[in-house]
This record gives sequence, structure tokens and C-alpha cells, in this order.
Amino acid sequence: MADTSLLLQKAASLIQQAVAMDSVLNYQEALRLYLTGLDAFMSALKVEKNDRVKQTLKLKMSEYMNRAEELKVLIKKGHIAPAITHVSTQSCHDCPTPKKTVRTIIPPSTQHHILQQQQQQQQQYQPSAPPQYQPSADLVLPSVPTTELPKLSDLDLSEPLPTPPPYNPSAVGTNNNSNNNNNRNLSLVKNKKIINGQIGNSYESLFGDYLNDCQWIKIVDPYIRTRHQIDNLVRLAELVISKCIYKNNLNNPTTPVSKSSASSQKVKIDLLTSSENANQEDELKLVFYQLKDHLSYFNINFNYQFSSTIHDRSIETSNGHLIKLGRGLDIYQKLPNQNSFSGIGSFSQDLRPCLEFSIDIFKLN
Repeated sequence: MADTSLLLQKAASLIQQAVAMDSVLNYQEALRLYLTGLDAFMSALKVEKNDRVKQTLKLKMSEYMNRAEELKVLIKKGHIAPAITHVSTQSCHDCPTPKKTVRTIIPPSTQHHILQQQQQQQQQYQPSAPPQYQPSADLVLPSVPTTELPKLSDLDLSEPLPTPPPYNPSAVGTNNNSNNNNNRNLSLVKNKKIINGQIGNSYESLFGDYLNDCQWIKIVDPYIRTRHQIDNLVRLAELVISKCIYKNNLNNPTTPVSKSSASSQKVKIDLLTSSENANQEDELKLVFYQLKDHLSYFNINFNYQFSSTIHDRSIETSNGHLIKLGRGLDIYQKLPNQNSFSGIGSFSQDLRPCLEFSIDIFKLN
């Protein structure tokens, strides 16, 4: 098991540097350090056993995440680094005549005394290291700057700050009553029954063609909680990147593809899920925040919301399809000996045996 104290020291050191950069308005470097520090805190949170420390971590991580979002807005608006002070264009002919320097011979004993004073002054200005964390002690972490920084309300922003839109799933995708009136507006386009142990059923082969060129995708799945379920969500997000951002050109042998060759189309992914308790919800929020940050580099806006009443699983797309999965995204069997090595099927969904489930794809008329 990892040493929690070392992980926390590393994370606290990164956040301390981030706060220092934030205080001098070096927003780009501060953002990088905040995100790196959050990754380190995530690693510490997984192994920390002290409930009081975990609660403190979650509160401070939420503070750092909020500040990181504010910095993204500031950077987007051009507030990247402190403004360069005005440099005089005065001609050299107008410059005042420099004074002549007078050399003074200082005795060796006096030189030694001055050198000691300079060293003492330098030590006074060195930033203090993060406090050594003890498992029985309260965790003290730095706070983001709250003074001497331009407030967002004082900036000349042409647009209001972006806020995630509320999740508004359709009644078809979330209503537990399958016999509601919206069913008369649906036409079945695909139905498939998967038997236990069957292979050859990746997300792409099951419903990938129905994600092409989507502008938004709404996912309703109450069970995005454990590591493998989160991995399934990431695989679905990767499929959306391939189908909607790169337009199926990733595997084109004749056209070299780079990250910069992605289309300018923006896609929104909304997730509605649930959790067992408040602590699990807090931990999932941190994971989803990291996923949101990663997806933003691919022009994907990922939003998430929790509900304690959902039961059905579905994927609804902007191109008018409703994909109903009996088991949601969690359709694969657990791999044997997963803790000892990566077995066949770990990276290829087509080679991974499935659990028994059915899939129905409807066209919304």
C-alpha cells in the first residue's frame, strides 16, 4: 500500500506552488499545478483510512477544482500572465549620465560578516515546506488566493461565465413505466439478445453506428460506481470521440490523423447516475471532474448529475435514437485473475465474454 503521508506531502507541495503562481497572476502555471496536485490528492484519497482526513481532502479538493475552473475562464479571456511593465522608449542621448562607481576595499573579516547576513536574509524568504503529515493530526492545506486578485465580476467579459446546463433527460429515457404514452412515438430499428459468455459484442458493434455525428448524448445508468464501471464510461466516451469528433477517420490508412485534425464540432455528454451514499457520491464527483477535464481537450462538454430514483438504463442521441440496454454499460463478465495480470479481453471488448442481456434501439419519430 502506498505511503499516504508521502502522497499528501507531494500533493500539498504542488498546491502550495499553485497558490504561489496564482497569487502573482501566473494563471497558466497555476492551473497546471492545481490539476497535478488534484491528481496526487486522488491517489492519496484512495488509500487514506482516516475519515476526518478524507473529509478535509474532499472539501479542499472541491475548493481547488472550483479555482481551476475560474482560471480556465480567465485564461480563455486572455488573462495569461502579469502585464509587462511599460518600457521607456527614451533615446540614449536623453539618458542621464551614469554616476561613477567608487570601489571600496572591505577587509576579509567584514566580508565574512556581510556574507553571513546575506545568507540569513535569503533563508528568511525561502518558502516553507509543507508540514509533515501525521495520521493522528488534522490535515492543514493551503487555501486559494482570495485577496489582491481581480474578481471575475470586475473583468470586462463579453460573455457571462459558462455554467453547466441542468440535466433534462427525456421522459422516455428515465420513466420507469415502459408503457407510457411516448412509446407510440417510437419505432424499433434493432433488437438483439446476447447470451451469457458470448463474445464479439463491443460498444461499437452494438450501437456505434447510431452515434455518428451526434451533437449531444444523454446517458442514464444508475451503476457508474466501481472502477470497471467507470472504465466502461470512459470507453463509451472514447467511442463518441471517434464517431463524433474524428468522424471515423482514426483508422483511415490513407489519412494521417493527429489531435489537431479533430473537427471543430462540439459535443455534449450528459450523465445521470446514482450512488449508494454521500461519501461515494463525493468520490465519484472527483473522478467525473477529471474525466470532464480530459474530455474538454476533445471539444466534449461532459456534465453529470445524481439521482436516487432512476432505475432504467438508456442512451439517447441527438440524431433521434434511443438505445435501451438491459444491463446498462455493465455488460461484460469479470475477467479471471484480474489482480495478477491483464487477461485477454482487458483491452478489446470484442474478445471479452458478455453477461446475458438484451439491447433495443428505437427511432424517435
